Amino acid sequence: MAIIDVRHFAKSFSGKAIHKDVTFTVEEGECVGLVGGSGIGKSVVLRSLIGLEKSDSGEIWIDGQEISKLSERDLVEVRKKVAYVFQNGALFDSMSVYDNLAYPLREHTPLKEAQIRERIREQLDEFGLIEAIDKLPAQLSGGMQKRVGLARAMMIGPKVILYDEPTAGLDPYNTIKIQELVLRLKKKGVTSVFVTHDMPTALNVCDRFCLLANGRVMDEATVEEVKLNKGGKIEQFIAGEVGG
Repeated sequence: MAIIDVRHFAKSFSGKAIHKDVTFTVEEGECVGLVGGSGIGKSVVLRSLIGLEKSDSGEIWIDGQEISKLSERDLVEVRKKVAYVFQNGALFDSMSVYDNLAYPLREHTPLKEAQIRERIREQLDEFGLIEAIDKLPAQLSGGMQKRVGLARAMMIGPKVILYDEPTAGLDPYNTIKIQELVLRLKKKGVTSVFVTHDMPTALNVCDRFCLLANGRVMDEATVEEVKLNKGGKIEQFIAGEVGG
């Protein structure tokens, strides 16, 4: 079953067409890598999947619901199902790690503070971040900020995670940590879309790739097809990105 179904999505900015006819699906539990050159509009597609951008035409279906024309009020329910992991972590600078993770629980659940604390401690322990619980974002490395952002995204149990360049600017240690977390969430059945220029990481965590070019999805291929040299335009793109 397709949890995400994008049909003929089009989007322009200041009269310039970024996307003309983007169509793709993401099946339940699948991780799809959305790849393409810089400035091609990959993040625009991600933002549209939670209603942060409105399509000019086309449809976006999330878990059986068409969301492209929903009001901000109705989008709140969609955003409980779909978590967005921003490139920079997007943490609240003035809040501790604990309060950053508590925010979605306080806003969207009836949990009492003792229950919230217990859930946060469990989440941080699972993500290897328990020592950061009382720290401010500015006291964390960039890699830890991204891991905290991912931990916060998971606090209310979304069905879908949208990753926007989650390993950008990270050292090898933190890149591996992010990969491990993505794979762990995949094992739990979380569906995801992975936008990145880090093709080695994408090859490790994704099941399938969609190549964005010229305002549409130009090609699709599974990881297995790429590894068997049957990946078509996807394989050519990846080879160029990783110097292979």
